[in-house]
Amino acid sequence: MNHSLFENCSYHYPNEVSFENCTLTSAPCTLIQKNCFFPDVNSLITRNCRLIIQSFQDLNTAISVIFYEYYVTISLFSVAALANCYCLCVTVPLFFEMEEKSKKRYIFLLTRCLSCICMVFSMILSTCVFEQILTPSPSNFFIYAILNIVSNTSMFGLLGSYVGLALLLYIGVMYPMIFKTQISLRFVYLMVSSIYLVSLLISIPIGIFQAAIQSPGGLINCSQKTCVPWVNLIQFIISGICLIFTIAILFFVFISLVRHNQKLKRTDTLSSSASSMKRVRRRLGWAIIAVTFISAAQIIPYLFLLDVVPHDIDICNGFYKSNKFMGEAIAGFAESLVWIFVFLFDPIANIFCDKKMSERVKNQFETLKDRMPNAALASSLFPR
Repeated sequence: MNHSLFENCSYHYPNEVSFENCTLTSAPCTLIQKNCFFPDVNSLITRNCRLIIQSFQDLNTAISVIFYEYYVTISLFSVAALANCYCLCVTVPLFFEMEEKSKKRYIFLLTRCLSCICMVFSMILSTCVFEQILTPSPSNFFIYAILNIVSNTSMFGLLGSYVGLALLLYIGVMYPMIFKTQISLRFVYLMVSSIYLVSLLISIPIGIFQAAIQSPGGLINCSQKTCVPWVNLIQFIISGICLIFTIAILFFVFISLVRHNQKLKRTDTLSSSASSMKRVRRRLGWAIIAVTFISAAQIIPYLFLLDVVPHDIDICNGFYKSNKFMGEAIAGFAESLVWIFVFLFDPIANIFCDKKMSERVKNQFETLKDRMPNAALASSLFPR
């Protein structure tokens, strides 16, 4: 007569059969209670969720966090995508109405919006759409590779846009004649193209190996013990170098402009462009905050999620570790919220730190406000 591993437990759960062979534990009842908050975990969480529930202290709470995280992050990522699309729709008409001098700066505002949009949609597709439809398999290698390359290129391009705009602001304030005569619109276009070309060249190998991890057995075999640590290390080094370089440039430009402004105040030569200088400093200040948050979003996985093995929850290894599962769920949720903060507030900062954009948005809302009473009056005159 076969005895169930959980026959002496006070409570029983539908998926006990999945862990009947996990006999290397002296407390199966405690572990099964932590593993059985939902009958079918995999139908409720995405790949990223499966990755982050590997080291929890209480899987019941972890799955609850993941369950709500799924819908919260989807909603907030969607709002962030709409905010960036709106910012892009405001910036594009202004860009074509401007003189060449102003277009030099606004190119980088356009690229920031485009980079954020690409990253948001890549994250939504990879974590919430394809993972609900596709299972990790060699046939899905190229889909994940394309998504990873687009996301990584957009991230490095976003950092490059922060650097490019900061350098243009620095030259425009400190060396206005050079900005007018030597920095042409064609040069800025070439600068933007170079940033995204370098970003693409960096992202292609990283994205391919990330896809190899996500789709085992594909074009490239990347094992957990030999390949994955090296991929993570290389990605960490490249991302770290780019982030440190970006923060260093932003701080250099910000401090230089603050000192320049103080020098003008001491010599009583501060012109009527003081408000413009204030907006420039605010824009640089936001850029520093945004890059700091991006750094946090990049660091979180390497601090908390490197030892996580995909799909461990379905096997005994995950069952034995169910008392260690809380930290990574919170870390994964925190990482999502950090990215959402950047994606949501970057377009808002673009609008409020730019006089022309803020005026355009203000006019749009005033027009909408004026039309709403007329629409209500028309509907009352012509009832259905």
